Amino acid sequence: MSTMQPNPILTEIRHTRDEMARAAGYDVKKFMDTICAHGRTAAAKGTVFARLVLGEEESCIFREEPSER
Repeated sequence: MSTMQPNPILTEIRHTRDEMARAAGYDVKKFMDTICAHGRTAAAKGTVFARLVLGEEESCIFREEPSER
């Protein structure tokens, strides 16, 4: 039987997600609005993101693309 070691990156992501959800009062719409606002702020500063397109509408930011080096 193997024991999985905690992944510090996943732990931090989950902690941040939980803090953001709590700050939004566990309201999914407020939570997503906050995430999209953070994305718009980062995009305005030059961060490049991939976008998730569902149907005819483009959703908020989905994931960051690797930077060009």
